[in-house]
Amino acid sequence: MQQKRIRLFANNVQFTDDEFNRYEPLVRQPSTHHGKLVLLCAATLLFLFTFSVVTERDWLAGITGIATPIMPFVVLYLLGRGVPEDKVEVYAEQGGLLLTFECGRFPELSVDIRVPFAEIDSITLESKVVHEGRLGTHRWRQYRIRTSRSGETPHLLINTFRPMHLVLKDLQRLSALPGFGRIDKHLVAPQEELDALITE
Repeated sequence: MQQKRIRLFANNVQFTDDEFNRYEPLVRQPSTHHGKLVLLCAATLLFLFTFSVVTERDWLAGITGIATPIMPFVVLYLLGRGVPEDKVEVYAEQGGLLLTFECGRFPELSVDIRVPFAEIDSITLESKVVHEGRLGTHRWRQYRIRTSRSGETPHLLINTFRPMHLVLKDLQRLSALPGFGRIDKHLVAPQEELDALITE
């Protein structure tokens, strides 16, 4: 019989330090040198543009002037084409959290990481609001999970765009799992959002 599994709908997950301001990925991936290739492409086009201006080759100056800001993005697109995206998900199971990471570019680095409830000291659920000018307001929820693990980044930071009322339902379902009840839980949200939850 398959054990009960509760999905937390994570958009991204990182390990973090005691202050929750230094982040480490779940898996360190080898460098692909894409940044260097893009920089080389841009530098080459810039050199050609400068050369064409100095030698008064207007046709070359026009082509390289247009290509310089566009070509690096074309190179990045071509390098990433056909490569599956990385996928991360977090599940709560009996006994703890399961972090699953599927690495698109390097499938051999895909990994499952288990964090037992016994190692989790507290969970702070915070509702974040970011105002981005013309792009509007973005809201997301953040689980800040403090653990008793050792190391420079022993804690977990899980971000989700799931609405607050659904996240709270997920936490209610989590409370039925053995071992979850002993964990300190905190909720941080703007007062108007808390008032809206009460009136729902």
